[in-house]
Amino acid sequence: MGLSRHPALLYISSFFGAIFLGFGITYMLYPQTGYSLYGFTSAPKSTSEWAIMKRIMVLYGAKDVFMAVAIFASTWFGTRKSAGLILMAGGACAGVDGWVVKSEAGTNEWNHWGYGGMMAGVGAVMTGLLG
Repeated sequence: MGLSRHPALLYISSFFGAIFLGFGITYMLYPQTGYSLYGFTSAPKSTSEWAIMKRIMVLYGAKDVFMAVAIFASTWFGTRKSAGLILMAGGACAGVDGWVVKSEAGTNEWNHWGYGGMMAGVGAVMTGLLG
């Protein structure tokens, strides 16, 4: 059995789906808390700025919930290759997130790059690119 067929990969993939689901729900239900988790150094100052940012966080939360559903569906009902590709795409999204946070805050990029790199690695194993 090749590494890409290891049964633990399904559960590891689901763990990453759960991360996306947790953050997505937080962003949608508690957008100010979600914003603070992101790691930016500045926050909106006025009520109108917060109103816009809350809407943006809800949109971002919906994207994270979509990613969670895509990971769960491809992991349990699709192929390992499709699940792996989605995990690799999620890792790329985390890479961009880290780059944006580092550009703004000068730090906290590894809050995104750490799990994103692991997610992309697991995805590469599931597709058969590694192992």
